Amino acid sequence: MGFPPFTWLISLRLGQVCMSRFVWFIVLVVSVLACDQVVAQPVLSKTMPGAVQPGKSVELTLQGEKLDDPLQIWTSFPATVELMAGPEGQTDQTTRTCQVTLGADVAPGIGGMVVGSAAGVSEVLLLLIDDLNSVADNGGNHSLENAQQLSFPIAIDGISEGPQFDYYKVACTAGQRLSVEVFASRIGAEMDPVLRLLDSDGNELLMVDDDEGLGPDGRFSHLITADGEYLIEVRDNQYRKGGRYRMRVGDFPIVSVPYPLGGRLGSTARFEFAGAGADGALPVLMRIPDAVRAGELAVNARFPDGNSSTTVRMIAGNLPEEIEIEANDERELATSVTLPCAVNGRFAQEGDRDYFRFPATKDQRLLFRAVSRSLGSPSMVVLRVHDGEGKQVAESSVSEADEWTLEYTVPVEGMYFLEVYDLLHRGGPAHVYRVSIESGNGFSLAADTEKVSFTTPVNTGAFALTVTCERRGFEGPIQLALDDPTPGYRLFNHKIPEKATEHRVIVGVPEHSQPGDLHVIRLIGSATVSGRPYTSLVHTSAVVRARRPQIVFPVGWMNGILRFSTTSAAEPFYAIPAAPVKFERQSGKVDVALTLERKNEEFKEGITLLTEGLPDGFTSEVKSEKESYTLTINGPQDVALGEHTIRLISYGEFNGTGALLVQDVPLEITDVVESTEVAEQ
Repeated sequence: MGFPPFTWLISLRLGQVCMSRFVWFIVLVVSVLACDQVVAQPVLSKTMPGAVQPGKSVELTLQGEKLDDPLQIWTSFPATVELMAGPEGQTDQTTRTCQVTLGADVAPGIGGMVVGSAAGVSEVLLLLIDDLNSVADNGGNHSLENAQQLSFPIAIDGISEGPQFDYYKVACTAGQRLSVEVFASRIGAEMDPVLRLLDSDGNELLMVDDDEGLGPDGRFSHLITADGEYLIEVRDNQYRKGGRYRMRVGDFPIVSVPYPLGGRLGSTARFEFAGAGADGALPVLMRIPDAVRAGELAVNARFPDGNSSTTVRMIAGNLPEEIEIEANDERELATSVTLPCAVNGRFAQEGDRDYFRFPATKDQRLLFRAVSRSLGSPSMVVLRVHDGEGKQVAESSVSEADEWTLEYTVPVEGMYFLEVYDLLHRGGPAHVYRVSIESGNGFSLAADTEKVSFTTPVNTGAFALTVTCERRGFEGPIQLALDDPTPGYRLFNHKIPEKATEHRVIVGVPEHSQPGDLHVIRLIGSATVSGRPYTSLVHTSAVVRARRPQIVFPVGWMNGILRFSTTSAAEPFYAIPAAPVKFERQSGKVDVALTLERKNEEFKEGITLLTEGLPDGFTSEVKSEKESYTLTINGPQDVALGEHTIRLISYGEFNGTGALLVQDVPLEITDVVESTEVAEQ
């Protein structure tokens, strides 16, 4: 940040200049304070090496800021993680060491790591689960003469040096395949890699930049024609410094996608591979687990005599998977399917289009969702629905979204057709797609917030999350819960009322939490829709895309995760005293006056007030005016006399931290109320 140019300043009156400088000073102060707040929490910037290996123990050096004890580590993949003790009492640590051990059955792919402490929680750092050994960029390989020697297959963890390029040397024999792929934007790095393959004299054999399926990350496969040494050049397309990359060098096929793109949970399916260098890759016969939390699985591709592999992703879901039967490029040749299902196909050549035939009933609600680009296919899939006479009755809208959907309610019973084609009329082996076709009503949930990480004190720790609900013909209530139920977590206001499209749920930290504990959770909504169970993850994909724009297509497990760590106990900044409540059943209701007490004079906001544990048939509502809150409890007039205990739950936020107070309040059901008092505590 700099001050305005001198020529601009002298054109102003002295008072304006002084005011301008004062404004810039304030901006600088605010910026410094903002930076201090960011640095106050742990930062995980990279690991060395940049990958872990299935079936092995790998020692990782964590690099970042504020990696102080008590420090905890979370991984997106199953692993045993042992953090080595740091220097006792040392603060502002920038490196730590941990031992990460994976089972042999952990699938390769893009994984993630988070660290948390009493100071906060880090962003998700992406790293590879890789079957290749690792070596570091030696830092001195910025010329052809000083190229770093490699024995492949190998993976290199490097850092872009801006105008200085990195060079690597490999010895190859005639007939050998040399495959190279770079992970940079896919792991969240600020780098747009460019690759060149050179002969020993520095002559260019090929150059690759962006990939039509992956985005900025480049890759190539080259069949060596003569014995000798070959050079690989890596640079940033914009000559930026500091971007990390992981370059894999081996004899693996260059594949973009598996085919089909999806498999049904609990089934065994055969997958082939498509891409620029996929010819000859071994098909895979794969048993799909009965449950897959992220909805995606990794599939490894290799050549029959290959020593290395590469990984692509596929959808794992509950729908039956159907594959197009060629030729189906005309309506009369449409592939017949039964709904609900997912249809898989490919545009084999330019201008190709596919048709699928299905019966539908009057008023049947259909939802079509296309998947292609997020899994590596370059296709931009357009969807059209035709009636039995061939008339087009619906078409997906072309938008800024990467993959498009289409909703259609059937007006009359009969046979209908789905037409699928690429927006730009392209085709080729990698242009594959999957379209799920679901029938009936439903809903989808998303976190309506820019914040998906939180810091909470151990004694009153909680955070609030606003959940938006997109309803498709279903207006009933939706129950929110943890996707992976874990003892100790507390969810309040976790029932989305019928017809509601926005709802605020409160998540309380486990009561047994200690300062420095790290938590990563997902929320899921469930309901009974048309007599069948229906669920939806509370999606955070929009937040992830906004916060990590360099990642063109985030991997599936990143969607939905909420991160928080616990800090030391905090002083309460408010109280809401409550006395025992007497409910006169003849009146059918009682108004309870409550007053908000502000323990910290800087706390100016209101609170959220809820009740739990009301007797059957009772309801409650809250109205507020400044510090005064009126809790109205309604109940049936024929309710039995007796004593109950209800819970009064309040939640407030101050300086970005949430506080949760839970009070047990006696509720006595009587015929005559002698008096109603609100105690001052």
